[in-house]
Amino acid sequence: MIVKTNNKLRNLLLIVAILFTTIIGFAKSAAAAEETVINERWGKPTVVLGSALNNTQRAETLDKFGVNPDDVTIEVANGADLVKYLGYGSGDDNVMFSSVMVTRENEGKGVKVNILTPENITLITADQYKNPLITAGIADATITVASVVKVTGESALTGVYKAFEANGEKVSEKRAQLAQEELDTTQSVSDSIIKNAAQKNNDENLSKTDQEKADEAYRTQLNQTLVEIKQELASLKEKQGELATKADVEKIVGDALAKYNLTDFITQDDVNKLVSLAQKYQQTEGVLDKDSLAQLDKLGESFNKTVDKLTDELGSFGEKLKGTLNDNQGFFTNLWQSIKDFFSNIFN
Repeated sequence: MIVKTNNKLRNLLLIVAILFTTIIGFAKSAAAAEETVINERWGKPTVVLGSALNNTQRAETLDKFGVNPDDVTIEVANGADLVKYLGYGSGDDNVMFSSVMVTRENEGKGVKVNILTPENITLITADQYKNPLITAGIADATITVASVVKVTGESALTGVYKAFEANGEKVSEKRAQLAQEELDTTQSVSDSIIKNAAQKNNDENLSKTDQEKADEAYRTQLNQTLVEIKQELASLKEKQGELATKADVEKIVGDALAKYNLTDFITQDDVNKLVSLAQKYQQTEGVLDKDSLAQLDKLGESFNKTVDKLTDELGSFGEKLKGTLNDNQGFFTNLWQSIKDFFSNIFN
């Protein structure tokens, strides 16, 4: 009786082992199949290397991306590309160090950016790339940025545009140059906001880690503001059938800053920069079209999740940082309108 029981147990264990091995095998096969799926719009992902990299640095960069040369299409971004797409620079190949890997995604996936070497990208965050990329017409792509030397990171945009054009997708030079202006403006205004916020919040006694989270939240709120401005400009144009006036643009910018609780921390000079940028959005073909707005919807969802996460981690200060839309938006919008009306009465 005991022998029969042991045999049954052995057989049961053997069956379980076979099933487990089979399931693991199927899982590995499925994972491998998923990894080797090639997007038919492009083929392989495209890596664009900076022209200043030597052979050793190129190999090191590919290693950072975790790819072999045979697994990707390789292009090189040079100084002439920088001038073409960004509208500035000397054309010197020796300044191009940052590199990107671009994977085309299915429609509706949106724009995602990951910085593999944040210690070497000293100026631009992953989120700060996203709005300008959509402004330039980039859609449904996963973009990975890496550099084996310390760089500011602006030229990474050039690599993305080079990747798209290498795969037969034209990038508007006007939109690309406006995207660079947007990136520069975002960087400048966010730095100003963070500086002003630190002065106003100097009694909060935040730890270094919490201060870094707060700074990231302010940057993300500015990115949310830009998404809101673009969406509202497009909505107004659809309703009126014409471009917004400067007064309309000023109100849209003011309302967006109030909505994301930045009014207390922004200078008039920075507001003027955003108004100027907003006017160029509606004057540049394609920036506010249906396809771009679809990408912005996905981007807005991403930014909202980031701010929610950061403010939750910051506790009571996070609630103060995020603000309450219902409490603040009406007050600051009315204040903004009162200021405009005051100066309008003076000069008219």
